[in-house]
Amino acid sequence: MQIVHHQMGSSYSTTSSSRSPVTIATGFIGAFIVASLAVQMVRSQRAAVAPAVTSSSAAQVEPVITSQAAMWSVLGER
Repeated sequence: MQIVHHQMGSSYSTTSSSRSPVTIATGFIGAFIVASLAVQMVRSQRAAVAPAVTSSSAAQVEPVITSQAAMWSVLGER
């Protein structure tokens, strides 16, 4: 916000310019992106500290491919 002070004798007058709608929209979009990243971070932290599964159910779980590099390495082994 831009504040302009005009000195008129011993009194001051303050004029503030309003923000443009594009600036406000950009701020909301930025806040949404930051909030989305924060939610993803919290979810990944919760998944990292999730309670361990029992050995009987762990035998049925398939391994998770964590990255594209891991997927391509399987094709390279053929």
